[in-house]
Amino acid sequence: MSYPPAPAPAPEPVPAKQGNGFGVTALVLGLVGLIVFSWIPGINLVTAIPLGVLAVIFGILALVKSGSRGGKGKGTGLTGLILGVLTIIAAIAIYFVLLGIAKAECEDPNSVLYGSSDCAQILGE
Repeated sequence: MSYPPAPAPAPEPVPAKQGNGFGVTALVLGLVGLIVFSWIPGINLVTAIPLGVLAVIFGILALVKSGSRGGKGKGTGLTGLILGVLTIIAAIAIYFVLLGIAKAECEDPNSVLYGSSDCAQILGE
């Protein structure tokens, strides 16, 4: 009496790839804040700085979470953290550079803006 061959073993399930969403979020927020919003005068303080702060927060979360995931997301988290800090620095620097240029124009007697009401607001008079 012959027996039928044994069935083939069931394939092992492929483990789900575990990424780090915090790292990707930090990276995207840092890139958008730095490339898009930190260079636009007038709105850079109300858009770039919050995006930079969020990138820093998510970058720190990604670095903390990467320890429990075997290091996954450490690179994106660190990059997002760095980009978030650069976004904040760039937005503040652009603001002060533009404010300095505006003050210089308002204090120059040969400037078109000299003595205008806009200069009075800039100079705090």
